[in-house]
Amino acid sequence: MLERMLLLVVVVVMVGSGSCHELFLGDCPVVPALQDFDMERFEGLWYMVESFDHGEYCVTWNITKGAEKGTWYLLESETSGAEATVGLSNGDLTTATLTPRPGNEARMTVNWPLNIAGSYSFTVHVTDYTQMAGVFQCQEIAIFQRQKGIVLSRTPLLKANLRYEGRLRSPGVKVEYYEPVQQGNCGRPHEERHEGAGSDDPGPLGGTKPEDDDDEVDDSPGDIIRSGFGM
Repeated sequence: MLERMLLLVVVVVMVGSGSCHELFLGDCPVVPALQDFDMERFEGLWYMVESFDHGEYCVTWNITKGAEKGTWYLLESETSGAEATVGLSNGDLTTATLTPRPGNEARMTVNWPLNIAGSYSFTVHVTDYTQMAGVFQCQEIAIFQRQKGIVLSRTPLLKANLRYEGRLRSPGVKVEYYEPVQQGNCGRPHEERHEGAGSDDPGPLGGTKPEDDDDEVDDSPGDIIRSGFGM
């Protein structure tokens, strides 16, 4: 009886602080982290173009240095679906604290306010710093884990092959949960209407890598820095 009550409490806490499709049994998977990661190059404005969460709109991250040495602030701005539909820019602002681990800044802890379940691991597994990045968050409570894979872009538009590079393919990671985040009609000045993750080609989720095209973004494979299994 006590075990069932504990199970119910854990489920309520985790579902209450995030999307229920993120909830899985077991421990968080060990994922590769980027080596020789430069947090100062990673700071600044990022647009979230893919996420495990369903129905996100107009989400941006702005990463800046924190007040305490060795910490960083992550300001998340999000416009709700209804506001995004009519082009309003008012939305929710949330500031989290990032604390990189000594020895490899690509592995961090992130503390989101009002998250009663505690902190998440926060791993940068790929980035070229100027166009795209891939981030994986995970949280453990009792016998459960919550995963959130995220693809970031420096602009609202990101080509399908770069979004493919931003998805984490590692044992235990639910790559099939990546979904587009709408970054069009967000109430930003001089923006054009576009859906999803910034491309007419949605890109395969876990399938064959898309072919390069001749769009304006230079996405030479040599510019993308990938991770190894450094701890």
